[in-house]
Amino acid sequence: MIETQKCKDYISVKENIPLEIQDNTIFNIITNNVTAYTHGFHKYPAKFIPHIPKWAIDKYLNHNNGRLILDPFCGSGTTLVEGLLAGHNVIGIDIDPLSVLISKVKTTPINVIILNGITNWLVSEIKKSNDGIFKPECLTIEHWFTKENICKLSLIRTLIDEIPRIFGRGIEIENIQNLLFICFSSIIRRVSNADNESQKTYVSHTNIKIPEEPINLFLNQLNLFKERIIEFSELVNPCLNNQIICTDSAFHLTDIMKNKKIDLVITSPPYIKAIDYIYNQMAELFWIGDLFGMQTQQKQNEKKGEYIGTKHLSKKEYANYSPFDILTGINELDKKLQIIYDNDKKNGHKHSFITYRYFANIEKHLKDMASLMKPNGHYVIVVGNNSVSDVSINTSDFLAQIAERNDFIMINKWGYKIKNRYMRFDRKGRGGIIDIDWVMDFVKK
Repeated sequence: MIETQKCKDYISVKENIPLEIQDNTIFNIITNNVTAYTHGFHKYPAKFIPHIPKWAIDKYLNHNNGRLILDPFCGSGTTLVEGLLAGHNVIGIDIDPLSVLISKVKTTPINVIILNGITNWLVSEIKKSNDGIFKPECLTIEHWFTKENICKLSLIRTLIDEIPRIFGRGIEIENIQNLLFICFSSIIRRVSNADNESQKTYVSHTNIKIPEEPINLFLNQLNLFKERIIEFSELVNPCLNNQIICTDSAFHLTDIMKNKKIDLVITSPPYIKAIDYIYNQMAELFWIGDLFGMQTQQKQNEKKGEYIGTKHLSKKEYANYSPFDILTGINELDKKLQIIYDNDKKNGHKHSFITYRYFANIEKHLKDMASLMKPNGHYVIVVGNNSVSDVSINTSDFLAQIAERNDFIMINKWGYKIKNRYMRFDRKGRGGIIDIDWVMDFVKK
């Protein structure tokens, strides 16, 4: 049952988004149901709520099972979880390796008997052991964690590493070990000295934090993970295909898809001057970053330049760029790029290039998508408008123009009020507070 109520500029809906939506409607979605199943496994910045992919799946796949859903910027896997629960095959792509591991864990059914055997052993070993041999490579680890918590985290990580030696190797063992790595990762920020509510990992000297105790927190989190993954495993058809790939979705889609045709795309790409996911995950990467070759800040910094929308660029990357010579072909966007370039005397050249490259990468991505989607397939994309160098960028409008010159037609655009700003931080006006996420519904010609 859908409950709607007009409230100021928003239409309030309780839990269910109506399938038919008037253009430019903005919803206030009232829900306490954003962490069901495996959705709540790991904190993650700027993710959309499960209601958005569920709306698109219900509207366009019409309960016909076995279709193919793609999320090319899958983040922590919200679309993929909803796709599998609805009975569809899913492919997720993301450039961030921790995000990919979170998505894999959230979407992989588990052998419950093996899970219980491994977790019973793990809990027993944690309770009777005192220390571990795993040591983070971070030279300043005692800035980020107390000595007592370092010792306890080392114990948990050492025992998780021991699982293949004790239980053997194989895909079912690997899936459970990955589940435990993400369960372990999910407690790291809370047991660190770093502020819990900042998108940047830092230790505040004004608001002194008392870190939580790792062993009890991990054991409680483990119980939650077990309960949720067992429930998910019972609901999902084991014959469905779940493929999650760590790569840049702006450039490798054709090779990845291998002649597969996509029925539905649901995604939310990063913002311009995107959230620094690596900086956000820095504490976690100190403890599990070795799984991806990102266990030190130097290695983490080397990875940052690969992310779409990133602001981590060297001068040589934009030295030859000028918004007066290199144009997007969208007049309003080109004018804004020129204003950024001229008006921001400190960072205008760089910021103009970041914005240009963001839209150029999205265009390359959409051009590839047009060749991979079935005719009349839908591409549902969630974006927020923001500011660069105090110049407002109407990202949704510019993406619409880019999509429409690449064989897509926008049939609807509606928004929803952003409520849970996990790890909100003061951007000091540089990017603005994004109040509305816009859901843009394109159909492939």
